[in-house]
Amino acid sequence: MTAHPADRWSKTTFGRLARIGNGADYSSVEVEEGGYPVYGSGGEFRRASRYLFDGESVLFGRKGTVDRPLYVDGRFWTVDTMFYSVIDRSRLLPRFAYYWATTLPFGAWATDTALPSMTSTAIKAAPIALPSVPEQRAIADYLDRETAQIDAFIAKNEELITLLTERRAASIDNAFEGLIENPTRLKYRASIQTGVTLGGDGDPVDPEWPYLRVANVQVGWVDLNEIKSIRLPEAKARQSMLRPGDVLMTEGGDRDKLGRGALWSGELDPMLHQNHVFAVRVGPRLDARFLMRWLDASPSRRYFETTAVQTTNLASTNKTLVGNLPLPSCSVNAQLRLVTELDLRLEKIDEAVGIAEHSVRLARERRAALISAAVTGKIDVGVAA
Repeated sequence: MTAHPADRWSKTTFGRLARIGNGADYSSVEVEEGGYPVYGSGGEFRRASRYLFDGESVLFGRKGTVDRPLYVDGRFWTVDTMFYSVIDRSRLLPRFAYYWATTLPFGAWATDTALPSMTSTAIKAAPIALPSVPEQRAIADYLDRETAQIDAFIAKNEELITLLTERRAASIDNAFEGLIENPTRLKYRASIQTGVTLGGDGDPVDPEWPYLRVANVQVGWVDLNEIKSIRLPEAKARQSMLRPGDVLMTEGGDRDKLGRGALWSGELDPMLHQNHVFAVRVGPRLDARFLMRWLDASPSRRYFETTAVQTTNLASTNKTLVGNLPLPSCSVNAQLRLVTELDLRLEKIDEAVGIAEHSVRLARERRAALISAAVTGKIDVGVAA
């Protein structure tokens, strides 16, 4: 039976090989030019006149994005939601430590589901199998080469996705070009239904009804994985009941997603919607698919962006603004022709995007599996201890 390289490796914890340092607020040291990089969970985003550490280090998220460790080298500053590590390089190479860190089960360790957070105690207690320093260097060099190729493949496909997404948006805009010269308003072609207001446990004798939340309504599709329920009298429930063909729109969220929604096709019946989700019920002079495509067009996007009420992190709209959305006033037959022709163009683009996205997912899975196998000694990179 062939032994794995890791059979020779010593077992220890990260805290025995490194000290964890806390980041700090950078506002007092921020500079416009020059200085040293300030790192957050997404990488460098500011410059500072001072630095917290000089050398190779692995950075860990403390709050928010906690599952993306970073490898850095040189003088740097980290924000107060990041940890940095001071590694004993005589025993552990920082590049090897970085690859090892990407395999940690951060999701299982996160202490708060609303705003994930990590503790330095958890990071220091993380077990690590420690090969010799020459082996660590060989593994890190091997992973540098292999992941560089995978990353280049991912970047190429992500660039393709961006180009296809831009082409998709242009196709939609071209289809509607010239149709908004004499607009009507959405409220004259559809009714806008507000949903049930949540609160309280309801009467135990009332029926239990499933309902859609903001989290269920994605751009272009409805996520039915986690459906909540509420107890209501039937008469009240029927006021917020969905029908197939209703266009779902969220009241608030990210500015670029505001005013965009999904078509309800009646996958689950009955189904209610909460008050932060609007159900737009089209009348006889408006096709629901036409409305969905119009919501993706630039004039509609600009309308919701300019009328949105901006809070600290999110934007919101309301029933009145939704009802006043300018809408092309063409006939239903013209709407159907436009949607039919546009769907044919978008089908090919969406298929290409799907293939590229699938390729990216597979590449990311291969990258993660390769790193895990290398840092746990399941593959031999060809260097003796």
